[in-house]
Amino acid sequence: MKPAFRPSDPRLAAPAGLVAGIVHPNIWWTIASPGGRPMLFAVDPKGRTRAAYSLTGVAGARVDAITIVKNGAGESGLFLGDLSRGRTGAFYLYRVAEPKTLSDAPLAVKPFKVRYPNGGGNEASALLADPAESRLYVITRNKKAAAVFALPGVLGPGWNALTRLRTLPFPVRGGQFTPDGRVVLKTTEDVRILGGIQEMAGQVVRTATGLAGDAFGVTSTGRRALVVSPGVRPTFQSVALPAPNEATKPTTAATEEVSERTTPVAYPSESGLPGGPLGTGALAGLVLLGAFGVVFYLRGRRSG
Repeated sequence: MKPAFRPSDPRLAAPAGLVAGIVHPNIWWTIASPGGRPMLFAVDPKGRTRAAYSLTGVAGARVDAITIVKNGAGESGLFLGDLSRGRTGAFYLYRVAEPKTLSDAPLAVKPFKVRYPNGGGNEASALLADPAESRLYVITRNKKAAAVFALPGVLGPGWNALTRLRTLPFPVRGGQFTPDGRVVLKTTEDVRILGGIQEMAGQVVRTATGLAGDAFGVTSTGRRALVVSPGVRPTFQSVALPAPNEATKPTTAATEEVSERTTPVAYPSESGLPGGPLGTGALAGLVLLGAFGVVFYLRGRRSG
């Protein structure tokens, strides 16, 4: 592990999340709450703030996780999470399109309500997105183990119920997918690599120094991870990730058991229909209308 950069912006004294951009692959998107106001920052590889965005529509002052994913139209969006609120049994996710222009501006976010299936007592430490399926996952925070939960394939305006997928036999303090589909997880002592969200850890990267910081990300190439050390002026440390071996070759394991659908996360494009995400109720209605149409058509043929 070696120092990558130290941000010069005093507002980034306590970054809470980190993810590499898609529209801007050489930009790190990070979040912090200077003065109690959540903000999104674009930071370049030298630690310089290229843009800072105020967030409108965030309920509460704490946003502690960030990930990025493309929708069905290929447009990238940032998802921000208030994961610490999960102790109450539910929390908010906020979606905003990845800014195309790096310039200071306010950004309006779209909120989604998320609920755990087992009630309160859950505090997640990682929010990550599968680049192949565009599915979001959260991983809980515990001393000795971690639970992996999957969000629905389509996020709707009502409550979005998490589905418990598996238990990991080690603590997790951060995580992201690589572009090729591997899962990189930060524990309290090392970095572990899985071939997929349902696979076991096949590679372990040990570091000489601790991994106490909250923010953790993987570069857009998938070759290095970035760990943020705590402190008044945090240092971003770079960790080299090994090439995949037989145990960590990316898998495309089916996740039908996670949810009733594996459609990519749906959020509107600029040319899309108004009204926000298309929920499961609307999809079910379309299916029923189609079924009735087929029935009436067949009856007409028989009576004709």
